[in-house]
Amino acid sequence: MNSFVFCRIANYLIVLLLISNNFGTLIAFEYLLRFRKIFMGDESMKKSGLTSLVLMLMIVGGTACTKKTAIQTNVLRIALKDDVKTLDPANAYDSVSWDVLPNIVDTLLQYKYLEDQAVLEPLLAESMPIYSKDGKTVTIKIKKGVMYADDAAFKATAGKGRELKAQDFILEFKRLAIPSLQSQGSWIFEGKVVGFSEFEKKLQGLKGEEFKKAFEEPIEGFAAKDDYTLEFKLIQAYPTLNYILAMPFTAPVPREALDAYADTDGNLRDHPVGTGPYVLKSWKTSQGLYLEKNLNYKESYPSVSSSKKLNDAGYLVDAGKALPFLSALQFDIIKEDQPRLLKFESGEIDVFELTKDSFRASMDDATHIKAELSKKGAQPEYEDSLVMSYISFNMKDKIVSNKYLRQAISSVIDRDKWIDTFEKFRATKADQLSPPGLADRVKSKGIKYDFNIAKAKELLVKAGYPEGKGLPVLNFDFRGAETRYRQLGEFFVEQFGAVGIKVNVILNTFPAYLEKAKQGNLQISLGSWSFDYPDVENGYQLLFGANKSPGPNEAMFENAEYDALYKKVSGMPVAAKGRAELVQQMENIIQEETPWAYGFYSKVYRLRQGYVKNYRAIETIPNKYKYLKIEQPPVVAKN
Repeated sequence: MNSFVFCRIANYLIVLLLISNNFGTLIAFEYLLRFRKIFMGDESMKKSGLTSLVLMLMIVGGTACTKKTAIQTNVLRIALKDDVKTLDPANAYDSVSWDVLPNIVDTLLQYKYLEDQAVLEPLLAESMPIYSKDGKTVTIKIKKGVMYADDAAFKATAGKGRELKAQDFILEFKRLAIPSLQSQGSWIFEGKVVGFSEFEKKLQGLKGEEFKKAFEEPIEGFAAKDDYTLEFKLIQAYPTLNYILAMPFTAPVPREALDAYADTDGNLRDHPVGTGPYVLKSWKTSQGLYLEKNLNYKESYPSVSSSKKLNDAGYLVDAGKALPFLSALQFDIIKEDQPRLLKFESGEIDVFELTKDSFRASMDDATHIKAELSKKGAQPEYEDSLVMSYISFNMKDKIVSNKYLRQAISSVIDRDKWIDTFEKFRATKADQLSPPGLADRVKSKGIKYDFNIAKAKELLVKAGYPEGKGLPVLNFDFRGAETRYRQLGEFFVEQFGAVGIKVNVILNTFPAYLEKAKQGNLQISLGSWSFDYPDVENGYQLLFGANKSPGPNEAMFENAEYDALYKKVSGMPVAAKGRAELVQQMENIIQEETPWAYGFYSKVYRLRQGYVKNYRAIETIPNKYKYLKIEQPPVVAKN
């Protein structure tokens, strides 16, 4: 065989070196040296050369095409903007943790994936909850045959996952009351479920055996009527309970997992055991997490959709197929914008969320991706989010309690400029307290005190501060100290200064900001709210008098008429007759009293590789990854 043939073989071997694993690499190197001797002059080895070549190609080729490599091509790689704080259902409440946890744990209800509006459907529940006539008793049937993922905690079944039982839900409900957990989700049952708040108080200060004994006592409002039937007893009608049952706070937890993995405070931070589509296999803090397919999962892709947009886009092509499609999910923690975008461009990640800087680097406008990314097959996905930003006034403060001053400040804010400077196309101007897409959202007439410098000056005169004269410097608190907040501070100093209002910008650490809010020590602050569930009530409760600090009502707003209206709305089902009219009345009060100066509603933008199919950027569906699949284009051989 001549040297030309040898070079062709050597080149083939080098390619194998690049795609093989370590074992294959060692074999390839050994045979590459051997064939150099064979084809470059070692006559004694020529006789067995062809046989060895065939053997080597079979071994290396087989090694390079193992099952491991095949699985890797079916792994979705997702970039996270920050560390995951916890994967304990009782405490996961930040957006990063919620991007991961719902892939591991399922809930009684979930949001339909292929609808334009947020619509709930059963997941672990056999059917939708049944409410008594007075709304105070709720019965839920649980699906039979649902299995937890295999885990060593299940010693009785030699590591095989056992069947889900109603009591597993009650165990998690009770965990929300454990003082040492300081659960972020206890509010979902406090003052709503019979006996829950009393149970919380009973556990306070208890330790050791006393705590264990008290924890095992029942809560009157939760009952497992049998292994597959849950019953809630409510203090009063709680129409938004269905939304709560779709939150990870209410995901079932097996006692075996607590016994095996909970720390001394009862936390299950890094070893969740659930019935979801994936299982946590590894977690390296500040680096990433790796989830593998749960072989016990038995859900199917949706078969129907009322959305013309999604139907036309081919989202029903996988109707009825078994979920999940992906073998694994790889979450990489990449905190900086530029590295995220570069890794996406190089094909190292498949999906990531755009921030202001990465948006401008990758999008030409609100809908068009830059040409260089489009040529690589990248696709933008965007939908309205349930996040809104606003400026909050402390109604108990002796200066900003002046209604005309608040109205003047609202009138001096150029919201279009605010959005263009800091959000670009990733936001739309807020004209009411509820973002688009929610039932019972009012038909807006616009912001009553929108940007109008002349009007702002008139209102300052009414407030007793013509051209800002006599008005003390106002403190404006921000919930961060990074560059973005400094720039926002400079922007509002300029905005307020247009009518003579002087501002002292205060940059806080987030914990420091939260402590000020809890104590009611904010004068003016930049607020942001991500709706817990897609109902207008979740927004209007932020200004309910009973929720003032240390609750979520940072504005310390109390208005008897508003509070009475809110109580009625919160006790009515979504879209009930007359509910929208009551919401309109609440909105009218807010627009006049101005405890907030509305800012904007955020949009969520994500980039995906073209081979990622069925993807939606929608934030209300946290368990979306189970619906996705990867369709790699066929490899075309080149001559």
